Order: sequence, then C-alpha cells, then structure tokens
Amino acid sequence: MTFLPVGASLFASNIGSGHFIGLAGSGANNGIGAATFELNATYVLMILGWIFLPVYIKADVFTMPEFLKKRFGGDRIRFYLTILALLLSVFTKISVDLYSGAIFLNQALGWNIYVSVISLVLLAAIFTIGGGLSAVIWTDFIQTIIMILSAFILMIICYTKVGGIQLIKELYPYAV
Repeated sequence: MTFLPVGASLFASNIGSGHFIGLAGSGANNGIGAATFELNATYVLMILGWIFLPVYIKADVFTMPEFLKKRFGGDRIRFYLTILALLLSVFTKISVDLYSGAIFLNQALGWNIYVSVISLVLLAAIFTIGGGLSAVIWTDFIQTIIMILSAFILMIICYTKVGGIQLIKELYPYAV
C-alpha cells in the first residue's frame, strides 16, 4: 500500500461529518478563531510523531497499548487502555459521525434516524469484514477525494450566493 491511500485514510478517519458540520457552525458563530483548534492540532501531531514514532519503532510496536504492555508487563494495562480508548471513541467520535450520517439519510431519503444508524453500522461492518483493512483504506481514500472536492465546490457556491468575499468582509462585523 502506497503513502497516498494510507495518508488519505488517516485524514478521512480523523475528519468526518462532525467536523464539517461542527466547525462550520463554530466558524459561523465565533469567527475564524474556531479554525485554530485544527491548525494547532497539526503542529502537535507533527511533534508527537517526531517524539513518539522513534520510540515505537525502537520498541517494535504499533499501538500505545502494545507499547505499555512491553514497557510495564502484564495484560491489564493494555486491556484497560484499549477499553478506555474504545469507549471514548464511541462516545465522542463514532456516535457523532453516525448521528450526522443518519440526519443526512433522514433528510435525503426520508429514512428513520434509528434505521439509518443501524444501516450505517451494518454497511461499515460489511465493508470491513468483507474486504479487510485494504477495503477500509480504499473507501477512506475515495471519501477523502469526495470530501475535499465537495468542500471546495460548496465554498465556491456559498461565496457566489452571498455576493463574494468583499461583501462577506463588509457584513461580517454585523453577523457576530
């Protein structure tokens, strides 16, 4: 697997519909300052990569729970950290992405929210079980292309409908 699909998969795994909807709302409500969270995260992730990646490579591990098991021994710390990460991921990211996807299916197709969530979970399970990690990476790669192109197209449409960047600059102080 080459760098481009893997990098796009990492991007798509981190940026989802919750980011698109949430950050757009925060930006509209609070201004450009809402973007600093994601911009600062870029630098923090690079620093963490430079600091922790050599440690992980030297220890010959792939995950933090695996590293902690090697470092401190025993299975309990690895088990607790894995459960904690799964719970935090489900309650903070996965639930938001499933709900926003269900809202889309509800608005676009008229599906019930609960049916939409179950359908999304089943579809993700079929892709993951049927095709393995390779299928997930290629699906994320296509999702990245769609997200970036859609964001640029939406930006152009919005700028044109509003009256251009100059009008946005003039009217922005009255909007906040």
